[in-house]
Amino acid sequence: MKKLLHFFWGQTMILVIVFLALVLVISSLLFGNVSNFLRLGTRSTHGEQAAALADAGIDYAIFKLNTTAGNWWGDGQETQLGETGTYFVSVAEKAANVRVITSTGFIPNSTSPKSQRTARVEAYIDGQVVSFNYAVQVGIGGIIMSNSATITGTGGTGNAYSNAPDGALKSIQGYNSSTITGDAFSVGTISTPDPLVMGTKHQNQQATQMPTVDYDFWKDKADDGGVIDCASQPAQCDLNSGTTNIGPKKYVGNFYLSNTAIATLKGPIWVTGNIVLSNFSKINLDEGFGSNSTVIIADGTFSVANSAQVNPTSASPKGYIMVVTTSTSNTAVDLANSGSNAIIYALEGTAYLSNSAKSTALVAKKLQMANSATFTYDSGLASTLFTTGPGASWQVKKGTYKYTK
Repeated sequence: MKKLLHFFWGQTMILVIVFLALVLVISSLLFGNVSNFLRLGTRSTHGEQAAALADAGIDYAIFKLNTTAGNWWGDGQETQLGETGTYFVSVAEKAANVRVITSTGFIPNSTSPKSQRTARVEAYIDGQVVSFNYAVQVGIGGIIMSNSATITGTGGTGNAYSNAPDGALKSIQGYNSSTITGDAFSVGTISTPDPLVMGTKHQNQQATQMPTVDYDFWKDKADDGGVIDCASQPAQCDLNSGTTNIGPKKYVGNFYLSNTAIATLKGPIWVTGNIVLSNFSKINLDEGFGSNSTVIIADGTFSVANSAQVNPTSASPKGYIMVVTTSTSNTAVDLANSGSNAIIYALEGTAYLSNSAKSTALVAKKLQMANSATFTYDSGLASTLFTTGPGASWQVKKGTYKYTK
């Protein structure tokens, strides 16, 4: 009996030891899985935190673009966000109205990161980019300058380009001490000794492509602000005193600004008739545009006389008003007696400047300048962003948000 009991006791001990070994193995496996789960959970948490930091960098970049009129490219250093980690953000220009933002989040920092995620996105602003590479660029009508008329600009940038072939007159024809301080380009030839070309004459060139403006885009944006019928609301279309805000708006009829009236342009305007400024009146671009510009478009003619002005912002670089006329008239644009510091666009018609009239840049079918009229080119116009309102916001372009490791 004793031997039998010893036998069963021995067998039981073996079974207990085997069971305990199985329990230990299973426990070890379970603890390993739990450990791996916790480690993966921590790594996943760090990854999510790093992604959130990268997103914070994107949000910060959008904020900075909107508070600097798009002139922000990054702080050049990591930004600490609470006790969680840091992010580093940079901005690159893809086009005048498109920026590529790259933001990387680090846990806890870039020196010894446990995790990091990078987000890349494109941001854009609603508007149109128009490049004015010359102070004056004309089509087949050519350039005629007389009586001390001048095309100039800072740093020798007062360049002119004429797509006109020679006919009764040269492609660029000058008289009586007219001057181009930069280079002069012509499909035909340039008269001599006037205009005096202080840069280089480039004659017999290929015709260059004229800058294009999307007429429909700006008419639609103006129309979005509502319509004023000048026949039934004449006081809204004939401003002769006081200060007022105008735009975005469509005016059906002619628009007049005269005497001491001062209008601040808040957005694009479309006038179905003529625009006439006179007698010390002013249209000022709202300072909220910063370095961005906007558009006034007329189906009729545009004229400025007797010290009336069209003024840019005071930002650096400046934001400008581009006056666009679709008129085919020989007087599509008529600037006299001081004139405007605007960009003039009259691709289908003739622009005429006289009596010390001033402007900044011009695109037209034909240009005539007389009696000390002057174009003073701003080099910042080489790539100008025209927007629909002051403080037009930079925003994320749909479909461009991407994460990388």
